[in-house]
Amino acid sequence: MKKKSSRRLFFLLTVFIILCCVGVAYYFAGVEHETEHLKNMLVSIVIVLLFQMIIAEPIKFILFAIDEATWPSKIPKYSPYEPEEDEKYNRLDFLKQRLPGLRVQMLINERYRDYTLNDEYKLIVEDLFLYGKYFLVLTLMVLVHRDELLYHNTKMMQRLFTDNHTDYMGLKNVYHLNQLFDFVQSSLVTAFDSDDEDTGVNYWVHSEPNKMLGVARLRQLRLIKEQFGWNDPEFSNLKYMPNWELPYRRLHYADKYWRIYEPWLPIDDHSDLMDAILMNFDHVGYFQNYPELRGYVTVLARNKQNSMKILDFLSEYNWLNYNTSVVFLDFTLYNVDANMFSVCTLRVENTPFGSIIPKVDCDSVRLIEELEQLSFGSIIVLVIYIIVVLQFSYAFVRTVWYTPVKIKSFWNKMDLIIIVLNVLVIGLMLVRATIVHGLLKRLEGANKLEYLNFHAPARLHSLTTILIGFLICLTTLRLWRVLQFSKVFLLFTQTFALAWKAFAMTIAMIMITLVAFGIAFVIINGNNSVHFLRVITSITTTLCFACGFSTTINPKEVLYGGFYLGILLYAMMGFVVTILLMNVLITTIADYFQTARAVRDAQTKRRISFFEFLRVEYSGFFEFFLRKLPWWRKPYKRNNRTVAENIQRKLDRRELSAKSKLRRKREVISASRQKPPPPKDEETLQAEYRDRIEHVLAVSNMLNTQMEILKLMLIARNSTKKETTEQDKNNPFVDTDESSEDEIKKPQGRKPNTNTK
Repeated sequence: MKKKSSRRLFFLLTVFIILCCVGVAYYFAGVEHETEHLKNMLVSIVIVLLFQMIIAEPIKFILFAIDEATWPSKIPKYSPYEPEEDEKYNRLDFLKQRLPGLRVQMLINERYRDYTLNDEYKLIVEDLFLYGKYFLVLTLMVLVHRDELLYHNTKMMQRLFTDNHTDYMGLKNVYHLNQLFDFVQSSLVTAFDSDDEDTGVNYWVHSEPNKMLGVARLRQLRLIKEQFGWNDPEFSNLKYMPNWELPYRRLHYADKYWRIYEPWLPIDDHSDLMDAILMNFDHVGYFQNYPELRGYVTVLARNKQNSMKILDFLSEYNWLNYNTSVVFLDFTLYNVDANMFSVCTLRVENTPFGSIIPKVDCDSVRLIEELEQLSFGSIIVLVIYIIVVLQFSYAFVRTVWYTPVKIKSFWNKMDLIIIVLNVLVIGLMLVRATIVHGLLKRLEGANKLEYLNFHAPARLHSLTTILIGFLICLTTLRLWRVLQFSKVFLLFTQTFALAWKAFAMTIAMIMITLVAFGIAFVIINGNNSVHFLRVITSITTTLCFACGFSTTINPKEVLYGGFYLGILLYAMMGFVVTILLMNVLITTIADYFQTARAVRDAQTKRRISFFEFLRVEYSGFFEFFLRKLPWWRKPYKRNNRTVAENIQRKLDRRELSAKSKLRRKREVISASRQKPPPPKDEETLQAEYRDRIEHVLAVSNMLNTQMEILKLMLIARNSTKKETTEQDKNNPFVDTDESSEDEIKKPQGRKPNTNTK
């Protein structure tokens, strides 16, 4: 009792100190703060707690371990338990502690003693709680931080730069390379330099909140020689004088007037290590693939007058001519109201046929995500996600640390990939924030003629989004291992394990057939339809069209080689792919399903289900809700009957319901002429008989224990009464006369009238 009272006193003292600290903070600082200040305080608290859990605690335990290893203590590690003097245990306490165990033992029969299965179910419970929690938090974080405005901004930018708008020219109406300077003047110079005579403010005529960061860049790729056929192009990387003259000479005033010679210098002189890592990719065009870090560049100015001088100079010295393969127009817009970057790339491909093919590519991204701009819900979800990731990593490290052999397991390797992806996503986000911070610093004191390349952080943002998508896919696949407690998932796993060879061969046959039909459609219809222009596109179109997905494709596009030939190819494709091979695949899988189901039924004949395991393993949790909580507990209602009468009524009602169910079942069987269920085998009957015997013995032990508890309680009560009576008799101040006690109990009033007639 002394130990319990000291613990209670310590707990009350701790609560009192916490309440005093909260009260002092409330009195002097208050609880009403600005939103930004409150968010900073919450984040600071979380950072301190994470620092303590991740860094401070391991350092503390390392120091304790070094101290214990260097100067070991003389106190024995395991001292035997010695009960305190005031702790008294008797037979009644032992029986009360034994009674809950007997109550649980009623639920445990022979089927619940498969310890291998129980260990497997325990592992599934731990994995289900860990991975299910991680999957839900990851999905919630993606949904919370998703912005629907990005899609609308992208579509709006594509429309504004593609279509005509009164006085401003659209890119789809540029039919020749000579018209490109007119488009630049109309949509990239005049549209962004509309001086208001009243206010003198420059704005974009299509959207006032959008501002251009830096200046626009023009980049072209030039062929070394004329290109014939479908070979890989060779792009020029030589240094030229104006008007593309050779040999190149470096003049002494080139550094001062660098803008005059910049358009004829290759881009290699301006790229750095970060560009070589992040921007080393190819643009996939309609004719060729164009590298990002090649070509000749020039930039426009911030005002209309200087930009027109640059365009006139480029037009005069033939910056665009017949040898130009492709032109890229790169610039970045920032929407102040929506806090959104629009990284735009307008591409114009010069075809050998004299016309051009335009393309508008716009990436709408959020590159500035400050703490003040996040909602409280987003901050809370982010903090929970970090904590769950730490728990996930801790569980993996603990498993591998104690049993290194488990690293060879496929599922543990997937856990390692998930952890690496999380670290990689966090690292990419930090790198992106660093690059954006550097670009904004350059923008703060930038020259009017400087181009700010926001394509690198936009590409990092796209890569981060792709990795998050892979992370969700891997987490979903990891849940497959957790859901093996379900018989359906177990059946699927066993079926794939049995039928993977036949499944792989059938898929290979389907792919060979699709490739054959795709190549045939490319040869026949590739010159007349964009859906059959390339082999991969043709295979995808062939599969979709054969399965009935013909929304974007016109049936006439498969008939360019002839009406009857197109009908024949389509009929063969539909019969071979969708009917023959698909039915073969389905039939094969169905046969293996039957085999796997027979194997599963043989293995799980006497096994308990996962929910039965939970009912016994966490019986205390269910008992708390069913017995302890008042709104779940069903009180006993006597209804003016004895206990025996109520029990008999329940038994009669149960017997009537069983008879009615049996009668309805017989009527259904006779009506549908179904066969009766097969009789149970001898093993099942013996197992059910043993279960009944175990249940009866468990009930008997529990009833005997309850009767013994009741007997001991009655004996203790009688002994207590006897001791009290003896003490009262020995006390001289207590009147034990029964007559006096009866007189006290009589009601006081006037005397009754004893006169009778």
